[in-house]
Amino acid sequence: MKRWLNEPLAHFLVLGALLFGVYAWLHNGESGSRVNGAGPVRITAKEIAFLTETWERLQQREPTREELHALVAGYLKEELLGLEAREMGLDQNDLIIRRRLAQKVEFLVKDTSRLTTPTDDDLRRFYEANMESFRSRARVSFTHVFFNPETHRDVAADAKAALAALSRGASAIGDIGDPFMLDAALRDDDQQTVAGLLGDPFAHAVFALKPGEWHGPIASSFGLHLVRVTEAKPVRQPEFSEVEPQVRERWRDERQREAKQRYYERLLKKYDVVVDESVKPLIGPLDGFAALANKAIGQRPEVPQGLE
Repeated sequence: MKRWLNEPLAHFLVLGALLFGVYAWLHNGESGSRVNGAGPVRITAKEIAFLTETWERLQQREPTREELHALVAGYLKEELLGLEAREMGLDQNDLIIRRRLAQKVEFLVKDTSRLTTPTDDDLRRFYEANMESFRSRARVSFTHVFFNPETHRDVAADAKAALAALSRGASAIGDIGDPFMLDAALRDDDQQTVAGLLGDPFAHAVFALKPGEWHGPIASSFGLHLVRVTEAKPVRQPEFSEVEPQVRERWRDERQREAKQRYYERLLKKYDVVVDESVKPLIGPLDGFAALANKAIGQRPEVPQGLE
């Protein structure tokens, strides 16, 4: 029983039942008549409060009497047009409406899955099972001198001559090399960042250097560089206590993903899904569709222009 109470899906089902019950109580007797277009559109204190509060959040003040009249007129227009659209069946096979309804269910599942509170043991087990993802990346800080191949007849020879001068203790770095778009000193960057700036081969070479000495020339995407690493930080595995907030958030994200997948698996069993024989070779069996659908959330194709 305790395990069932901690199950996010159980939270969702209970919350859904409560919402349905509250809605049915508030709108008792309205649903059937309004769907048929015969019932009244009610404007009650609840609607006025919603319109007023929404206005106050946006405008930071109460609406005037005229502004409230306009808000009610807009609400009434939207309600009547919505009823007429449903009466005409315009909500059927509508991509935007279907997507919005699906998103609402996803939001409910997401919110209820976060109701579960992990214990310290839960978080520690999750951390130990995913330690690699919490490791800090290796980082370097380095100074470099750039040599532009377009301004040197023999750029490699000039770079080597400058390396010899720097190795002998030359300190006027600003007088050596050519102008470059990046700063002469890069600080506390990981290999991916350095590769994005100067290329993968350059980054790989720099992260293999020992700090304190000038090295080179090393080729980048732009030319040749002399490099002196001033600080190198190796890969580090932080203690659990250092990354507990990140572990907690990742644990919640994982539980949320699992809850959404389980819920979708239930929907696949609840509703009949019939795949035409002509398309079966294209999509294969439905087994595993829940996991694929879970990954696809947020990657839906854009709505074609004109269907918004």
